[in-house]
Amino acid sequence: MKVITYRKSILALAIAASPVVLTVNAAADGLLEEIVVTAQKSAQPLDEVPIALTAFTGDFIKEAKLTDIKKLISLTPGLAGLSPDSFLDTISVRGVSTNAFGIGGDSSIGIYKDGVYFGRNGAAVTSFFDIERVEVLKGPQGLLFGRNATSGAISTITQKPSLDGVSGYANVGVGEHGRQQAEFAYNQPLSDTWAMRIAGVTSEEDGFVKNLYNGEDMGAHDRTALRISVRNEADWGDVTISAEHEDRKQYGSIYIAKDAIGNLITGDNRVAYSDFPGKDDAEVSSVNVTANIDLNDKLSLTSITGYAKHDWLYQEDWDGSPIGLAGYAQEQSGKYYSQEVRLSVDASENLNWYVGASAYKEDVSAMLSNQTGDTEAYFGPYYAPYFNDITETNDTHGDYSGWAVYGDMTYQLTEKMDVSVGARYTVDKKEAETTIMGQGFVWPVYTPVPVKGTKDWKDLSPRVTLRYFASDDLMVFGSVSSGYKAGGFGTDNVTASSDGIALPSAELDPFDPETILSYEVGAKGGLAGGRIKYGISAYSYQYEDLQTVIVEVGKALVENIGEVDGTGIELDLRAAVNDNWSLFMGAAWSDTDARGIPLEVCAELSGANCAGNRLGYNPEWTVSGGINGLYSLEGGDIIAALSFSWQDDFFSELSNSDFGAIESASFVNLRTSWNSKQNWSLSLYAENILDEESFAGGDGGAIPYSFGPALPRTAGVEFGFTF
Repeated sequence: MKVITYRKSILALAIAASPVVLTVNAAADGLLEEIVVTAQKSAQPLDEVPIALTAFTGDFIKEAKLTDIKKLISLTPGLAGLSPDSFLDTISVRGVSTNAFGIGGDSSIGIYKDGVYFGRNGAAVTSFFDIERVEVLKGPQGLLFGRNATSGAISTITQKPSLDGVSGYANVGVGEHGRQQAEFAYNQPLSDTWAMRIAGVTSEEDGFVKNLYNGEDMGAHDRTALRISVRNEADWGDVTISAEHEDRKQYGSIYIAKDAIGNLITGDNRVAYSDFPGKDDAEVSSVNVTANIDLNDKLSLTSITGYAKHDWLYQEDWDGSPIGLAGYAQEQSGKYYSQEVRLSVDASENLNWYVGASAYKEDVSAMLSNQTGDTEAYFGPYYAPYFNDITETNDTHGDYSGWAVYGDMTYQLTEKMDVSVGARYTVDKKEAETTIMGQGFVWPVYTPVPVKGTKDWKDLSPRVTLRYFASDDLMVFGSVSSGYKAGGFGTDNVTASSDGIALPSAELDPFDPETILSYEVGAKGGLAGGRIKYGISAYSYQYEDLQTVIVEVGKALVENIGEVDGTGIELDLRAAVNDNWSLFMGAAWSDTDARGIPLEVCAELSGANCAGNRLGYNPEWTVSGGINGLYSLEGGDIIAALSFSWQDDFFSELSNSDFGAIESASFVNLRTSWNSKQNWSLSLYAENILDEESFAGGDGGAIPYSFGPALPRTAGVEFGFTF
């Protein structure tokens, strides 16, 4: 009888549901290890929870050299949009990405660390180090976290202090292109009930793109991060307090302009011609307090308190040419406070439920600027004097807050079938103030005094899931869920102006929430007596009131436009070939179809709009996988691992312009290690061994370009020690 055992952390259920937890080698008997997640004195086998996700263990993250959340994209079915910067805009989950940039809106994907939301560009993409696991959940998420997300979620769980004794590790490595990396962790019990852990990472690398403008290399980075945490475990439960700080200095996105027929002006993916320096520097600090309290055998209470602060300076030459057309800078700072409380109840053998409440407050400011030089080569001698040597600015401050209540109930209908019903009610409020000094190139308006806007939104998002255990080796499920992302303000324009000057009645231009209704069916199970584990899901969704930014010379708006229909299939698979070899594979097929799109969003030469087009950053096919080998010798283990990823060609924008199209690309990585029984290891690796050249995205508008060239082939060596 498949009786539901409720976990006091619903997120733990999601982890257990992953058909593929990367990486797990074959066990000694040639079978795959059974992945079990233990939460609050109980355990849940994998493949028993109807949630589509891919989970990565901390060991896999280190071995595969996944340095931040964006590096997970190429190995996760259903995800696309890897860009080498601190923006979340390009990350696409099942075709859904963030189409409106700026601080007036929110990200479509939810980024979480130890249960706390990080959703702002410049603050959300931080370094991986001393990680327990990372889960990527796909589809609307309203019941697992304090903040909701429409496209999906990436949740990072860091290693916690342990009472089991002194332990730790240290890894150092060097590689081509000036790569130098080091990571460490040290765990120390302080008493029978208290322990502390300190961990850190540092990484440096030289640039790899030659700039013809000044002869310098572009693309370097220098990152350092430190985390300190303490934990108390007692009869009543546990509490963990952690503090983290990261100092990140790296180059901004690298742009290379295209000519009139769509060719790169430099003729080379790794040669640029930029007259404005790139910068992507940030300091991100956070504090997290998580308490799990056992009220009795049937009730438990979880509290998650979070605080985060960031300062970010970003610069890019977004025209990708030496013309001096578009030198963009963004100086941003913000503070974020959040509180979540969740009560979990084991009501009976057949009924379990939980309820939660959360609240947040965010203060964020951003000074945006764009400067030009001599623009005659672009505008010609007549119009160039209007745009030469101008600096436009946009100074925005946002004061945002919100709260939500949510709950979920799971009831056992029969011995093999159960149903879960949940809902989330959300209230968001935004107050913003903007001062625009536009001169008609990027910002079309000048505001003599600050222009303000205040608005709030409410939403109810339900979810229903049906789960059926067809056998001990097969679980099938179906779900219907809705998602919501709050509205906001297009801080690049105002509601009333005359001759480019804001009128006294002007307010910030608001846009409405966007919503998604998603249907999903799936199956998870095992074959060949436990040698093969798989998960497959098919989904269909309707996306309404898509928030989209419209950027042209002298025009910058955020609008709700049309609808999008999306369908897709995703597959996760892992198999034990024999006692020594195991493999994993993921594949995804996705199709999106935009409808009701206004002509001005992406007009074609024929006069038709882009109805029927695919969403940007939505390749039709993505495939990834790998094979792992382990041979034990007298003195230790020889380990070899090969991983690959391939994505189909895709468009970077809703207009589906050929100028913004990115060709398909394949990446292969290889690693071999000697793990000594004396607790040390030596590894050799090569990334992008085919030296594939590709871009993160592009644009086919008035200023065509490609941006984000892929890193070249890079080989290196690492030494590690554990104790």
